Amino acid sequence: MSKDDAERVALENLLQSQLEPDERATVSSEVLHEKTQLMVYVDDKGKASLTWNVIIMTDAPLGQWMYFVNAGRPAIVHAFDSAEHVKQRKTYTANNTTSIPGRLLIDEGQRSNDNIAQAAHDNAGKVYDYYSNTFQRDAIDGAGSTMVSTVHYGSSAEDAQNAAWISQRQQMIYGDGGRIFQPLALGLDVVGHEFTHGVTGATASGALNESYSDVFAAMIDRANWTIGETVIKSPPFPVPYLRNMEDPSAGGRYDASNPLQSVGQPSNMSEYANLPFTRKSDNGGVHVNNGIPNHVAFLVAQAIGREKTEQIYYRTLTQILTPDADFKAAAQATMQAAQDLFGGTEVNAVSSAWQAVGLDVSGNAPQNNPTPPARTPSPTPSKAKQPTPVPQTTGGCTNVIVNGGFEASGGWVEETANTSIIDTELPHSGQRSAWLGGQDQETLQYIYQDVSIPANAASVKLNYWRLVHEEKKDTNQQVDDAKFWTVLANSDGDVLATVEQFVSSQGDDNWAQSSFDITQFAGKTVRVAFIASNPQNNISSYFVDDVELLSCTSGTPPETPPTSGNNVFVTGLVKSSVTGRGIEGALFIVLKEGLSASDAAADDNITDDEVLTFGTSDANGTYQTNDAIPAGKTYSVVVIAQGFRPILADDGLKIPSNATNPFKINATMRPN
Repeated sequence: MSKDDAERVALENLLQSQLEPDERATVSSEVLHEKTQLMVYVDDKGKASLTWNVIIMTDAPLGQWMYFVNAGRPAIVHAFDSAEHVKQRKTYTANNTTSIPGRLLIDEGQRSNDNIAQAAHDNAGKVYDYYSNTFQRDAIDGAGSTMVSTVHYGSSAEDAQNAAWISQRQQMIYGDGGRIFQPLALGLDVVGHEFTHGVTGATASGALNESYSDVFAAMIDRANWTIGETVIKSPPFPVPYLRNMEDPSAGGRYDASNPLQSVGQPSNMSEYANLPFTRKSDNGGVHVNNGIPNHVAFLVAQAIGREKTEQIYYRTLTQILTPDADFKAAAQATMQAAQDLFGGTEVNAVSSAWQAVGLDVSGNAPQNNPTPPARTPSPTPSKAKQPTPVPQTTGGCTNVIVNGGFEASGGWVEETANTSIIDTELPHSGQRSAWLGGQDQETLQYIYQDVSIPANAASVKLNYWRLVHEEKKDTNQQVDDAKFWTVLANSDGDVLATVEQFVSSQGDDNWAQSSFDITQFAGKTVRVAFIASNPQNNISSYFVDDVELLSCTSGTPPETPPTSGNNVFVTGLVKSSVTGRGIEGALFIVLKEGLSASDAAADDNITDDEVLTFGTSDANGTYQTNDAIPAGKTYSVVVIAQGFRPILADDGLKIPSNATNPFKINATMRPN
């Protein structure tokens, strides 16, 4: 697609889809033609696309729109307003009452002679900047809400010594302190802690809510690992801070037998305070027990640095943690976030930190992949060596589709004006799929392949994965549905059968597998075709991937070799948990009796003298062990495949004494 075409597509999308009707009436726009350039855009899943980067400036409303337009077709890959978000703050005074928000003292861009109000205002701005710069979060709600603070709150000494996030009012309150505290708005970490409650409120619970607020308070005020050091009065308070994430016990002052009256917090699960859920008991100890996960965050940061730690904790909080999460769930969530973002070293750091505070996370962390043996294991020969079995395959079945995953060249014919249908936009597996539609410049697009089905085929099945995505240029106008079909035709293009059909309003953005029996076409040459028809202003898409046409001439696989005595071969299918398809080249390793899988893999290496027998899966994911093994016993199993998490199954293979030969057991593997 040309530069001019990309600019036109971007401008149309801005005016028709991004702006509200009243904004369209007032907006003026300018495409910065000299800035338009080809650029590789990498999305949040790491997938790269060649795009035209188009910049459009707007007035009324003010905006600096960044567009990434697919270089091969008129489709928007990504678009956003890159104009700097303007923080919005309002700071009020309650005049030592409990009426909020009170009287406005400072609006955005203003200053005040009230030093406490100005401190609250400035610190709210620093909290905004932290979330914006670190996580691209626009204010507390992520949508640019005004950050409201009220200072000089409280008409009693108790009120004055408090700072809090009032969720029903979506605002902060700060007391002026008293015997123990300076005015609380003076503490950046106090402001960070309380405003973070606005982020955590609907996500974490109890001590976790308090802990996440402390974690981000320490990330915002990065000078140390203490909370409240700038507002605490010491003396009379025994230590010069409110909480210490490095040393929650406050130098050993914490008394687990009297947690509410002692200074400090527990730093280990053995000191966890089991308190009643009453106000007098700190609602179950939410401000007491958060010392444990606080210390975990400190240990993680010591191991991998603050930058990685804050990313792990933000992902945990906003994408994984649930409102009813306990410490065990929090441990699992932080390890999962570390795995999602970084990998082994960081996962180990998180796991070790939770272990250090006495929480058992064994079996919960994503496992490191044991390195497969440098060579295929050679099992120790037995006295009565069994004959080598013929590899087990799906009997007589052949996939007659060429390049069904669209990863290579050949096989398919694309009927399109100037847009490649085979594309990297949204594959089900691998790097490519067929992307039909996604534009309204061509009334009809289709991709097909002619295949010859053997005349002696006893069973013929067409299988493929498909996804329908609905998208319209102008959501404020009535737009006709796009239509999508899967058909079988003859070589002249005459339709023999409509296999499946959809309209764009059925789109749910989910991959689903379709499977159809087409045995009636045995002995014929058929055209397998996928078709899209898009009317004006409807740019919905039909994605297709992993197409196979299985022609089976015999349903009987090769026989398993006979065995002597009470021995059986082990056979089965190793498949992906994501695609459901067999995994080629997987090693199914049966360990010698009495040896556990976790012990064998502890050094990330499995040796020949640990292996009883093994099997390697074929192109269909089917394996069979090279040797028959005694029935009536229990064995541990290790399954390894490149690109997948290993399976370590202690005592995972239990073969009854009356087992038939071969004994079948399947394995499902999760991708790395």
